Amino acid sequence: MTKNTRAKQRSRKNTRTITLLIALLLFSALAVGGTVAWLTANATPVENTFTPSHVACEVNERFDGETKSNVNVTNTGDTEAYIRVKLVTYRVNDRGQHIGGTATLPSFTLGANWKEYGGYYYYTKPVAPNQKPETNLTNSITLTGSYNDADGGKQVIEVMAEAIQSQPAKAVEDSWGVTVGQNGTIQ
Repeated sequence: MTKNTRAKQRSRKNTRTITLLIALLLFSALAVGGTVAWLTANATPVENTFTPSHVACEVNERFDGETKSNVNVTNTGDTEAYIRVKLVTYRVNDRGQHIGGTATLPSFTLGANWKEYGGYYYYTKPVAPNQKPETNLTNSITLTGSYNDADGGKQVIEVMAEAIQSQPAKAVEDSWGVTVGQNGTIQ
């Protein structure tokens, strides 16, 4: 076999290999393009059915003019939530206007599973939707009816409540600066 013949055979072999590679690439491109076109043409839209949770709460209390009783909070949201309460006290005159002077929070007994931390009172367990904590924040707290100092007036205590969804626990910890234990209670 001559040198020229071998070169021609090698050239034909290279040409066949290149032709085969080009054919495979074209086939692959057509297959992928056809699949994408079919998926695009035949895909039915998926409807997002996600509904965000609603977290809310409402203070429940009785007030007879000098004593607040049965102080509690209802979870009015649609998801399990932790509850915390801030008691804000100040003085008012006979017309209900804010006046000077300090109004110290009277002593009272916290209900079971309530814990004071940083000026807030936390119910340590999550509360189900449309439910209250099992125990009241307090059963009774008596306000100062009148002060005998120069400022005078009488005491007001406002019960301000907040709720935050119980899951994920990290959100509760980050937002409120508390620790949620393995058992799901605020430590």
